[in-house]
Amino acid sequence: MSISSLYEYRGASLPDRTRSARTVPVVPLSPSLWYSSRHSGGSSPMARRVRNLLILLLVLLPFAASSQAPTRDPDEEEKIPAVQGPRAAVSPEERKAIAALRTRAEVTNFEATSSYEETLDWLRKLQPHFPEMYLGFYGSSGEGRALPFVVVSREKAFTGRTARKVDKPIVLIQNGIHAGEIDGKDASLLLLRELAAGEHPEILDHVTLVVLPIYNVDGHERVSPYNRPNQNGPRQGMGFRSTTNGLDLNRDYVKLSSEEARSLIALVNDWRPHLHVDNHVTDGIDMDWVLTWSWAEVPQAPAPVDAWLRAHLPAALAATEKAGFKTGPYVDLVERNDPSKGFSSWVGQPRYSTGYFPLRNRPSILVETHSYKPYQQRVMATHAFLVALLDEVARDPDALPEAVERAEEAEVARGKPDAPPSEVVVNFEQSDQADRARLPVYAGETKTSVVSGQPLLLFRRGELNTMEVPWYHKSKAVKTLPRPRGYLVLPGWPQIEQRLRGHGLRVQRLVQPAEVEVETMRVSDPKPAPSTYQGLTRVTARVERATERRRIPAGALWVPADQPDFEVAVQLLEPEGGDSLLSWGLLSSVFEGKEYIDPRVLEGLAADMLKDPKTAADWAAALKDEKFAADATARYQWWFRRTPYWDAAIGLLPYYRVMAAPKLDTRGWR
Repeated sequence: MSISSLYEYRGASLPDRTRSARTVPVVPLSPSLWYSSRHSGGSSPMARRVRNLLILLLVLLPFAASSQAPTRDPDEEEKIPAVQGPRAAVSPEERKAIAALRTRAEVTNFEATSSYEETLDWLRKLQPHFPEMYLGFYGSSGEGRALPFVVVSREKAFTGRTARKVDKPIVLIQNGIHAGEIDGKDASLLLLRELAAGEHPEILDHVTLVVLPIYNVDGHERVSPYNRPNQNGPRQGMGFRSTTNGLDLNRDYVKLSSEEARSLIALVNDWRPHLHVDNHVTDGIDMDWVLTWSWAEVPQAPAPVDAWLRAHLPAALAATEKAGFKTGPYVDLVERNDPSKGFSSWVGQPRYSTGYFPLRNRPSILVETHSYKPYQQRVMATHAFLVALLDEVARDPDALPEAVERAEEAEVARGKPDAPPSEVVVNFEQSDQADRARLPVYAGETKTSVVSGQPLLLFRRGELNTMEVPWYHKSKAVKTLPRPRGYLVLPGWPQIEQRLRGHGLRVQRLVQPAEVEVETMRVSDPKPAPSTYQGLTRVTARVERATERRRIPAGALWVPADQPDFEVAVQLLEPEGGDSLLSWGLLSSVFEGKEYIDPRVLEGLAADMLKDPKTAADWAAALKDEKFAADATARYQWWFRRTPYWDAAIGLLPYYRVMAAPKLDTRGWR
């Protein structure tokens, strides 16, 4: 089923390509304040020091050769080779050699998928046949494996800077964020081989393609046939969902806790792709669809981006169905044992890929193949969709970059100092408004589970029971605030600065103190989650805001609102946001008092303060609350807060909203 039928219901140098990726230096794409990443796998500390010294000497030798060397144009090496006419035809001999490069999945009849090293080796073998393809590395994993990426460019624009100059849509295809869900990797390898052989020439002519064959490379190497109990193959085993230290990379787009996520977002900052595709495999419900999809809609996504998807995705889905693979929206049942209650396709919060990229004014398409379908069928469905989607991008190559540009321009305009007032959305939730969709679920019966003793729906595969059900896929804003002209971040909080810079946000540092009218945010009554999530203890709190005039010290950071990715700063800094630094427990020290007042000292102070009629009246009123009156700690805090010894910084967030554009001395961008 295509999207149109559903809506009828109203609804760096980079490493030597010939060497092992685990023994080569990886040069970051952009500066970072993060601690040093490990860029080699098994080399000793002494070997790494020698290697780094040699690299430094190679860099400095040209400068030592002549102090009078002519000044070079910084763009000299960024010039784009002229490309005229169609690509030369691939000879029959070359086609035969390319066709002989079979993937491990093909060789094993899709019983197995290639390892990390096998994948890199296959790509290196393809390179001599495909001069428009580049294999590089954009960072390293927690275990030190190099993170590979492949660029396909007719113009050989193999850096983000040159690719942007080419003025073609840049599409980023991401595979293996959950390394057991690896259909996209094998599908992407097939696509690359076809492009090398001269197939799909319109894609090569009109699209710059960036492919991450394996994102979660460490999880990818933890292979077992028992990693995915709800997935049908590859039978010889697949990788594991999380990283080595247990992080789910599809919960890390905003907080950037992992080396992998920091490297990925640095890649995104460098290339600024116009479209992101995230390939996954489902769990759960048994149904007829082979490939399911989802994307963020308005208001969670900018209107031009949403419009582009609505105009172009139906054709890609129709072509996928024409290739023999049934498609439908991603299915998350509202009630596990009752499909008639409907299903959700909502993309979720910014911690997920499909919630993050819309913050940056870019469409992100979630692809979820159906886990119960055979591995070969899932791979070929993913391949068919990728070809169809890229064909659709190539058919109107200006439309996608123009949609992204309009969305970015609108975001910048809303943040300008003289722009009319507007709002930012701090939190989205799934809307309770539903369209209707035909859900081709298999028939089943409900029995009492031996395991749980509770009702359990068991499907009977082969007996289709298509039903028209509610389809929840829209979002709604549940928390909005007036848009600030920017944020001021106080010095001494590296966890904030690192993430702002990690997301590529434009940040300036104050070189002189300034008196500024700001909106402060004070948090209290913290409620930590009962268990950890992603290795952190999440927290909610009451937020009080006040307009104050504050002295901002030199060294503070100014984050202006007139930049295209400002919504990322909003999600990081607004405390009510589900993916804010406060919500993730990364700022929980603000709740803690560090000094203690002896109860005997406080007793004497309280006796003196009770002589004030207002204080006495407030105390009498407070004691009327029986719960408060019986709580010795609450009573102690009541009095401590009223003494001059109370630390006024407790609960005060170390950054401020600025509602009127300030005049700041920020000479020198850092």
